[in-house]
Amino acid sequence: MSIHNYRRLTGLLFGAGLGLMFGLTSQLTNRILLPGIPLYQPPLGPLGNILASLLAGALLGAICAWPQSSINGTFIASAFAAAAILVGNAVLAEPGRSTLGMRLITSIVLILPFWALLAILIAALRWGVNKLVDAHADHLPLRARIPVPAALLLVVALIGVLPTYRGEARTLLAHTHALLREGQAAASVEALPASLRVPAAGSFFEAGRVPYTLSWQQQGIEKYRIARPIENFDNHSVVVARFKNDWNLVCLYITPERPPLCQAFEELPR
Repeated sequence: MSIHNYRRLTGLLFGAGLGLMFGLTSQLTNRILLPGIPLYQPPLGPLGNILASLLAGALLGAICAWPQSSINGTFIASAFAAAAILVGNAVLAEPGRSTLGMRLITSIVLILPFWALLAILIAALRWGVNKLVDAHADHLPLRARIPVPAALLLVVALIGVLPTYRGEARTLLAHTHALLREGQAAASVEALPASLRVPAAGSFFEAGRVPYTLSWQQQGIEKYRIARPIENFDNHSVVVARFKNDWNLVCLYITPERPPLCQAFEELPR
């Protein structure tokens, strides 16, 4: 195999490995910390997201390693990644106040700074590929080839852990899961927990008896228009339950200790 083909194959495999590592840590850490709680993990669910991350890493690794010039490979791969992410977000984003045209314009404005940010990450990938290719050309033993890819895999794993739910979020997700399980086990409307028995919670007894997924939010929760007391205002957060029948329930927590204020939605506000 020529050195050029070896470099491209190394880029493909190493990129796939980095993508797989990111997918595993970003998708499974919350599930490990919250066993048994059905978490909302868009857009493809945990397994689909892991596979997509692996394929994206392999594609970027191959693009990055294809040119002989490291600079060319880095900038082409980072430009491709920036364009794919921004256009994908513009086209696939849930409809809201902005139109598709406005989202595309915003993406065009953001593409250069986003490209520069991604170039740093892609440069690290190409650096790792070059190190592996040099080690192969020098016939170095396996133990001498491991440190660089191992270090990059560790960095990617740590990046994947960054979005992990922290203490209070995990507590509230667990509370909501227990609340909904109690509600699903109720034999009558009168037996529902108080948070699910109020009119705002809608017909939980009929609509809320199917599987659901949960997510936690603290930013932008005013869009749900749930009446919020002044107490502990800056620390309010919500847990959103998305049911398999497209019914939704949003539970607002004033403090972790108080029962939540829950409100039903046929369609979640954007």
